[in-house]
Amino acid sequence: MMSFRRLAQIAAALALVAVSVWVVRGKKWEALRKSVVIVSAEVAPISKPRSAAEIIPQLKGPPKRTGVTIKEILEGKVPQLNQLEIEAFLKNQGRTTINLLAASRLLNDLSFAREAAKADPNNPSAQLELALRGETPEEKSAAVAAFREAAPGNSLGDYLAAHQAFAAGDAGGAAAALIQSLDNPLFADYSQQLVAGSEQAYLDAGYEPTAAAGVAMLALTIPRVQPLMEVSKNLLSLQQEFIRTADFDTAEPTVIIGLTLGQRIQDQGPYLIDQLMGVSIERKFLEQLDPLTQAGPGGQTAGERLDALDAKLMEMRSLTTAFTEKFASSDEPTQAQYLEKMKSEGELAAMRWLVGLK
Repeated sequence: MMSFRRLAQIAAALALVAVSVWVVRGKKWEALRKSVVIVSAEVAPISKPRSAAEIIPQLKGPPKRTGVTIKEILEGKVPQLNQLEIEAFLKNQGRTTINLLAASRLLNDLSFAREAAKADPNNPSAQLELALRGETPEEKSAAVAAFREAAPGNSLGDYLAAHQAFAAGDAGGAAAALIQSLDNPLFADYSQQLVAGSEQAYLDAGYEPTAAAGVAMLALTIPRVQPLMEVSKNLLSLQQEFIRTADFDTAEPTVIIGLTLGQRIQDQGPYLIDQLMGVSIERKFLEQLDPLTQAGPGGQTAGERLDALDAKLMEMRSLTTAFTEKFASSDEPTQAQYLEKMKSEGELAAMRWLVGLK
């Protein structure tokens, strides 16, 4: 077993990295969101808001935004797109599934997501959006079932089904979904498609390409984080209960599922928060093992894997400390290249590239 001091050091590193991540992305988006609230309050109409059906026939196209820069976006000086701009975007680019889901996120309006799911019920991205953001347990449950049917090889559906089962007190149903997840190696949430749709909406509103790509990335939220963390917490509780009752044969699969979940999120999640979440989950289960137990990729022992995760956490803390100033001081072509690398290689790889530039 590892020493308490070492565990405390790792926990502190994780906390510091998490804080840095939200400074880089979440906090700046929070500033942007607050500026939107202020702007909206200043121009809020007294009359009752009109429906999209009333607006569209009269829509000739809102004025285009020009001269928006990444710096202004990061400083929270640019209000988010409004309903007129979103409806114009959908009119110009089409009410495709991805465009509707982007509209739903940008306006925080589930009606667009419901429209997408109704028009394209076999599209997993539409069903996943309702599974994560639905207003009622019934809406989420129906969407999870539809998502698993539309994307049977995507383990994210199994994890979400397990989350719902745990919430309902159905440990057997949760266990069945988690066992099924082992046969489904894909882990995908289609968030990069949403970013692309949002980017197109900003381009349609008049943003320059780099500014559109930057604000679309900053606007992204990742609602799957909470249910996945809760699944890992419930799974760990099950494992500890099995160990307490000396039911070691039943406890072993919970460790395998937990390690697999943590590693999948790290391997296939494109964002830095995925790395943090995956490391956190994997560590919790590794710590239950003898350090000499083979448990990591490439035949690593539990102890060796924990050391590797320690090093990864330290690297992420270093990168996030250096990233903000590096990105802000870079010229626009470099910023654009960073955003392209983030799309193609993931956020961690893109940060390594940017921070490593001379």
